[in-house]
Amino acid sequence: MISLRLYYLWFFIICLVSTLVAGVLAAILPNNIAGVLTAIPYLIAIIFVLFKFLKQQRRAPTATEKNKLTFMFSLIFWGYNLFGLLLGLFIFSRNDPEVWQNFIAYLQQPNFLMIVVVMWLMLAIPLYLITLWFYGAQAQRMANKMFN
Repeated sequence: MISLRLYYLWFFIICLVSTLVAGVLAAILPNNIAGVLTAIPYLIAIIFVLFKFLKQQRRAPTATEKNKLTFMFSLIFWGYNLFGLLLGLFIFSRNDPEVWQNFIAYLQQPNFLMIVVVMWLMLAIPLYLITLWFYGAQAQRMANKMFN
């Protein structure tokens, strides 16, 4: 089993850069189109990292590697998104403390929390399953085509 730390780092860097680009595009595009850009950075990063893995290892990830990569990619993606949310709240609440107070007030509303959790799950579950598939069966097909 190889160390996957470098692949996690690559994922983070690519995902972060593509998220910044997608954020700029989302500000320019209409809201209904901009919402689609939420998942694009994640997808770009998993594709790039898989190609890097295949070229370096000359094989598809094992089942254990696939599960670790999928889990850690999800943690990295949602972790830095949560960090970005909190950083944005901190930056904007310095000049207007009402921003933080409104956020805390919304967090105390069960309806708001339910909507946030459902929306998060509607994005998180498909991304997780796509990554499992992409690093499993699809990676095996890609490796067979590239090296056999």
